[in-house]
Amino acid sequence: MTISRRQFMKSTALGGAAVASGLVAPSILHAQSPTLLRMNLVVGNQDPTFIMWQDFGRRLEQASEGTLRIEIYPSETLGKTNDMIEAVSRGAPVLQDSDPTHLYNYKSDFASMMAPYLLKKPEDIGKLWNSELVKSWEEEVQAQGLRVLTMTYFGTRHLLSNRQVMTRADTQGLKIRNAPTKMWNEVGRVLGGNITNTAFSEAYSALSQGVADGAESPLSVIHSTRWFETKPYISLTNHLVATTSILMSQQVYENLPTPAQHALDTVGRGYTSIRQPEMIALEQEYRNKLEEAGLVFNDVDQSSFLDAAAATPSHFPEWPSSLYDRIHTIIG
Repeated sequence: MTISRRQFMKSTALGGAAVASGLVAPSILHAQSPTLLRMNLVVGNQDPTFIMWQDFGRRLEQASEGTLRIEIYPSETLGKTNDMIEAVSRGAPVLQDSDPTHLYNYKSDFASMMAPYLLKKPEDIGKLWNSELVKSWEEEVQAQGLRVLTMTYFGTRHLLSNRQVMTRADTQGLKIRNAPTKMWNEVGRVLGGNITNTAFSEAYSALSQGVADGAESPLSVIHSTRWFETKPYISLTNHLVATTSILMSQQVYENLPTPAQHALDTVGRGYTSIRQPEMIALEQEYRNKLEEAGLVFNDVDQSSFLDAAAATPSHFPEWPSSLYDRIHTIIG
């Protein structure tokens, strides 16, 4: 099922709750009816994680004792991620797919979870999310209307491009597509080349038309988006053990009945360990698929990229000076 953004904004106003404008939070008008939460995903319905998010929605419904109903919408059907996060912070009943860089304007420290070469293994995500450090960040964004529902492993990211990249020097002059956030621009700086800010939904056309010479992403995304049709090489930079998250409105959460809150809390926290082995298995599967499609893989000398990544904290003077040390201690 898909609806237009206009239909979505109209529907959220039904029942007397002007959630799209952020004037009031939705109330539970009919206790015997489940509350509808719409999950707005960045990935399309052909992405392998789409069915995983469908499973996540079913788990929420089952654990909620009939108090929640979840609908899944692919490809930012309800609106662009940044716009929807703002609407969610004002009370829209949406579960928004986003990576932690999108929380930068609410708590800049969150962006560190997507700093290149900082996290080393998928299990580092759960360690960090469940730490006292990140819990304190969550409290700050809750005060601004956002609640982190879950954080999961999204895959290790590599570079798709029109040339083989062996060292950072090989990206000189390469136009690399990045999402328009401060941390994604930092990822672009570490990779080298020239940063080209393009929305996810517009990346295929940018790559196919030469607006971008390359893009970085997990292998499953490179396949499901068909970006692989546009460029012949994948350089295994391993530059980011990526996290994706689901955000919801703190106002909506507080207005839900106890069984719904319990479901959101327990299923959300538990889903990190459920998703991780599924994503690890996908990575080998999609490498095989991409090789079958004719893409050429090559290993990378990471030393020059690591040297560039060492300067990342200096590009975020708003972070505490001890941030990287604390994260290293947490993830061991």
